[in-house]
Amino acid sequence: MVDCKETKLRFRADQLFYAPVVLKESGERVGYVLVQEANDEDMMKDAKKQAKKLLKGTDNKGAEIEAFAFRDLTEATEEEMSEIPSPASGKPTLTMPRDFNLMFQTNVGAMSDEASVAYLRPETAQGIFINFKNAMGTSRAKIPFGIAQIGKAFRNEITPRNFIFRSREFEQMEVEYFIPPGDDVWEPFHKQWMEDSKDFL
Repeated sequence: MVDCKETKLRFRADQLFYAPVVLKESGERVGYVLVQEANDEDMMKDAKKQAKKLLKGTDNKGAEIEAFAFRDLTEATEEEMSEIPSPASGKPTLTMPRDFNLMFQTNVGAMSDEASVAYLRPETAQGIFINFKNAMGTSRAKIPFGIAQIGKAFRNEITPRNFIFRSREFEQMEVEYFIPPGDDVWEPFHKQWMEDSKDFL
């Protein structure tokens, strides 16, 4: 995670990419651009826009620059971070990347020590996959078949969006449907699943 010291906004460092802006003629580095993860076209468009503004501010307007060599922000050094602009303020106001724990830690048992550390599950589907063989054996099911479950999950959500409020406790319901392996076998199963779902509804 990184924080913008000016705007107090928080970003995932692994979703930010930086690149030096290097003059093609002299090989001089005039600064850095920072873009958020997106498709290649949008990232390049944003980087070029930032580079154009940077060149204008350093009296290098119109100068040709070398191709952008994007790197994950988690790889940035302290020296580089002092020049990399924040996506929020446009100035080098980001903190150094640091670890962020998405899971809730707790202790199991009467004693609290390293041996008793456990984590509340962040996702409900993991139980379906871990117990797949057990579920298939006890129910005597044959592929294709599905497993549905509902339960609680706990996560330190970072950037809720699409009108979802920041939450730490979730009630999740999901279905995992298993079919034979292979890249070319899914289509008839998918079609049958859709038809059965429509009939059920």
